[in-house]
Amino acid sequence: MRRLTEQASRRGITVVGTDTRANLEASQGPLGIERLELEVGDAHSCRNWARTAPPVDAVLTFREKCVASVAAVSDELGLAGNAPEAVRVIRNKDLCREALRKAGLPQPRVRLVERPEEASAFINGTGPGPWVVKPRDGMGSEGVSLVRSADDLPGALARLTEQRPFLVEEFVEGPEFSAEGVMLEGHPWVLAITEKKVGSSFVEIGHRMPARVKEEETARAEVGRALEAVGITHGVFHVEFWLSRGRCVLGEIHARPGGDFIHAMVEHVRPGAELYGMLMDDLLGRATVSPTLTPTRAAGTDYLVLPPGRVGAVSGWDEAASMPSVLAAQLSVDVGQEIVAVDSSASRHGLVVVGADDHDQVESLLSKVAEKVRVDIEPV
Repeated sequence: MRRLTEQASRRGITVVGTDTRANLEASQGPLGIERLELEVGDAHSCRNWARTAPPVDAVLTFREKCVASVAAVSDELGLAGNAPEAVRVIRNKDLCREALRKAGLPQPRVRLVERPEEASAFINGTGPGPWVVKPRDGMGSEGVSLVRSADDLPGALARLTEQRPFLVEEFVEGPEFSAEGVMLEGHPWVLAITEKKVGSSFVEIGHRMPARVKEEETARAEVGRALEAVGITHGVFHVEFWLSRGRCVLGEIHARPGGDFIHAMVEHVRPGAELYGMLMDDLLGRATVSPTLTPTRAAGTDYLVLPPGRVGAVSGWDEAASMPSVLAAQLSVDVGQEIVAVDSSASRHGLVVVGADDHDQVESLLSKVAEKVRVDIEPV
């Protein structure tokens, strides 16, 4: 939010921040902007607000839970934005996969089911596996499980926390990436490709940017085709994909920036780029210039994933977080806290984002951070 408001200020744009009452009361640090209480995760409520809203020139978000609300408000007010139907498609993973398949893009077989026996039938009919069980509209790898046989289904269904219907789909082999970019005058501009390291339960535990991948041009083209297929026309985008057996296989499509400070990494590797500034210029219909800036630097993120136990002591964190090359740092545990296994992005224990001139320097910096930080875990 600070980055967005700074870039808005440089353009003479007034920003009004909206959120729920609880989040507004809990927010820290003055941003110097007007704040408006709104049920930002309820598209219907936001549309009703828009019918009597004061003059608004554009509406945007960087949060997944608000994408549908932004589409509803922009639609109600006749502003530039994504159609609510396009957002509905990308928020429901089965609809998104079907749209991509119809556009001729490679996709794993997938089925939307409600009962365990339906999931078993899909698995038995699409061998040899493995498969993935996940929520229809979840995020952050929450409730996602790898299933190698029907015997693994009960455990996978238990992780869904009563979410029905849910998806069962073929597992896609190969390294995972994401494309970060922005729509300008209806055209997708991929600003960077992120290389991912994935741990247990499909949780991302490391990012490197720009990705070191030969198939970058192919991936950029496929991402553009995918955005067109689902009808995304505006906003910052974050598109996940795999390079699998010589093909680019598209995953989830998001009409918002990638999480975990990916926006900060994009702006570091492309000096001079302002991600939110470009977005606001486009939404306001201002003259836009094609982003000709090319990545000239590198950035990386490592996530803190601790073993189960209780935190006995933490040392070196402040020193590591204050290193000049650290773009962002968050420690999510404290002394005395009981540590449980990481099963979603939200349950990771911390992160450090660094920026440097090249990948070798990024790896060196992250190693230095790891050497400085010590978290003692005691048995429970």
